[in-house]
Amino acid sequence: MNRTFLYIDILGFEDLVRTNSTKVDQIFAIFDTLKVHKHFALQTVVFSDTILVFNKDEERSIDYYCTYLVEYAQVLFYRLSLINVYFRGILTFGEFNFTQMSNIQAYYGLALIDAYKDESNREEGALEGFGLYVDKRLSNEIIVFDKIPFTEKYEFILLCQSIKNLYKTTEGNLPIDINLLSETDTFHRIDEDVRFFREIQYIKRNHPVKKIRAKYQKVYDTYKKELPLFFTTFEEHGFLPFAINSDYAGSIDPFYILAEKELNGN
Repeated sequence: MNRTFLYIDILGFEDLVRTNSTKVDQIFAIFDTLKVHKHFALQTVVFSDTILVFNKDEERSIDYYCTYLVEYAQVLFYRLSLINVYFRGILTFGEFNFTQMSNIQAYYGLALIDAYKDESNREEGALEGFGLYVDKRLSNEIIVFDKIPFTEKYEFILLCQSIKNLYKTTEGNLPIDINLLSETDTFHRIDEDVRFFREIQYIKRNHPVKKIRAKYQKVYDTYKKELPLFFTTFEEHGFLPFAINSDYAGSIDPFYILAEKELNGN
C-alpha cells in the first residue's frame, strides 16, 4: 500500500544514551505524550530513536495526511528544542506495509528503506543540518507551511513558522508595534523561535566538534537566508526579545542559554 510517510530520527541519540540517560528519558516522555498517537487516521511506530507516522487507510486526500504530519513534526520540534534535542525528518510517499499481528507489529516497505538511506546519507549534496525535509513529489500537497528548495529531491520546511509569519507581515522591519503580537495567533510561538536561534547560534560558535558546529551552522544559515533583515537586527542584539520591541521581554528567560550550561558541564 502506498502511504504518506513521516520518518524522524533523533540526532546524537547514541551519545545521549552513553552520557545523558536523563535526557533520553525526557525524549521518550515527549514521544509518549504526542497527540499523534490518538489520531484516528494515522498510525505511529516508535523504535529506539526513530518515529514512523503514516496513514492507516486511503480514505482521505494526500494533503490531509501531509498537513497533520507536518503539524505533528512541528510540535515534536518545539518540545524537543526546549531540551536542545533535534531531529532529521523526512516526509515522503511510497510503498509501506503495516500489520498489527497478535503479538508484534510487522512493517516494511520501500518508503522506509528510501527514507532511512536518505536520512543517513552523509555524502555531498545530502540532507545537511536538521529539521524536516519533504519529498518534492508532495510539495504541492503542503500549503500551510513555507518550503524552500534544498536538494534535487527534497525541500526544507520552515518549522519556525511564527517568525516567518512575522517577517512577512512586517517585511523584515524591526522593531514592531508590540500589540501586533497579541492580535492574532499567527505569531504565538515567536518566543520559542527566538530562543531556538539563541541556542543554535551558541552551539555553532562553541561546540568542540567541528562536524556538529557545521550542522548547526547549516540550519542557522538556511533561516538567515530566508529572514535576512531580522537576522541583521537579532545578531546585533544577541537574539534578545527586546529587538522586537524595547518593551517586549517575552515569556522565556532570554539570558538563559541551555547550550552554554550543557557544553560547560554545569
